[in-house]
Amino acid sequence: MNTTERTDAAHESAPLAAITLAAGLGTRMRSARAKVLHELAGEPMIAASLRPLVGLGADPLIVVVGHQADQVQAAVRGALGGVSLRFALQSSQRGTGHAALCGMALLPEDFSGDVLITYGDMPRLRAQTVASFVRAHRQSGAALSFISVELREAGAYGRVVRDADGKVAAIVEAKDASPSQRNIREINTGVYAAPAAFLRGALGAIRSENAQGEYYLTDLVAIARGRGLAVEAFKAEQISEFAGINSREELAEVNAEMRMAINRRLMASGVTLIDPATAYIGEQVEIGADTIIGPNVQIYGRSKIGAGVRIDGTAWLRDVTIGDRSHLKIGIRAEQCRVGEDCELGPFAHLREGTDLEGRNRIGNFVETKKARIGRGTKASHLSYLGDAKIGRETNVGCGVITVNYDGYEKHRTEIGDRCMVGCDTQLIAPVKVGNDVYIASGTTVLREIPDGALAMSHHPQREKAGWTANWHKRHQKGGGAAES
Repeated sequence: MNTTERTDAAHESAPLAAITLAAGLGTRMRSARAKVLHELAGEPMIAASLRPLVGLGADPLIVVVGHQADQVQAAVRGALGGVSLRFALQSSQRGTGHAALCGMALLPEDFSGDVLITYGDMPRLRAQTVASFVRAHRQSGAALSFISVELREAGAYGRVVRDADGKVAAIVEAKDASPSQRNIREINTGVYAAPAAFLRGALGAIRSENAQGEYYLTDLVAIARGRGLAVEAFKAEQISEFAGINSREELAEVNAEMRMAINRRLMASGVTLIDPATAYIGEQVEIGADTIIGPNVQIYGRSKIGAGVRIDGTAWLRDVTIGDRSHLKIGIRAEQCRVGEDCELGPFAHLREGTDLEGRNRIGNFVETKKARIGRGTKASHLSYLGDAKIGRETNVGCGVITVNYDGYEKHRTEIGDRCMVGCDTQLIAPVKVGNDVYIASGTTVLREIPDGALAMSHHPQREKAGWTANWHKRHQKGGGAAES
């Protein structure tokens, strides 16, 4: 069967691999950090660049790394969760052709499908566009396809040179283009698709005979044409999808565009943003209808905010789940935690990783939690630290209560039962267990297990010295000191 006669079903089921080039530093960013690590909508730009490929089911998905390779790998794994990835190292940056060759080295020898080549600094590339491109490539039967767009000013982009019949003849880099070629408005975006068999041979044939002495992927066009093979350009409509980010100013511009697009989508779905200009929300965040979000709020990661939630403002949330109708007062920071329905948080509360509130909880002002599972209806209203703790239902934690969980070497766990009253200024020295229905008097230091229903206290006898204050003042006056007003 001729490749042009393949059915749509065969197109969809054919194997697809992807190679994303992310080895460069990005010198115009004026940064010690690799360019792809700079954040957009609260995550590294490479995460948004890879997500369309994940949606296509590309396997293997190969990322070519170079500058700060370990940091880039960690950032990608952290952002994409359980996605299967392979990382190829380009130890010296010798051009896009060399980078693709490094990526191909990780492709299994028996892989016979198509390979998609993209870049780690294309965060606005849409999955729909990539899917349409791959479909068009397969239907054309071409040995090589790439995405092109037309610009009013082509600038530093490679020009698409066509022959008298309108067929793609070559791609010429701007630095190597003649004056007439620089007037061409159709440019190459750098996104390619080709059968693995073609790439294995063609990438090795690329030469570095150009102004930069680098191996250009664009030379694949000339190689294919020289072998009498078809080359197709897929013209994309949305130019903005392919604008790379090369400076801090461009980073800020893309950030603003993405933020407003996300905010418009959320408002259309029934979310109220009191000040959209100061709502910073990641692309993966889910927010239920009738939720109200105040000014100066940042919500990132895989956060899920329920329906009817109110976030007053000045909050920073990452990888959190917030139950329906919960109220986050001003000044909340929370990450990697779950908050049940009908909870009240803040103002100025800090929920650290591993916090789990069952529902109808109150975590008040200047309360910090960490790896704390807190039962339904339990309250900690102010000025407490609850770390490495399990607290039952309907318990009240008073002001200034601390779970003393760290001994200088290891963390230890505190357990408090249901319906307890933990008095103000109580310290629980972990590991320790408190039963159900326990009353702990204010100022108590809990050193051992307290059984169900008991009263615990560690008060010292109160003593008074009559006239002590007057004598204290006299001593200071004789020394020449003056009392503060």
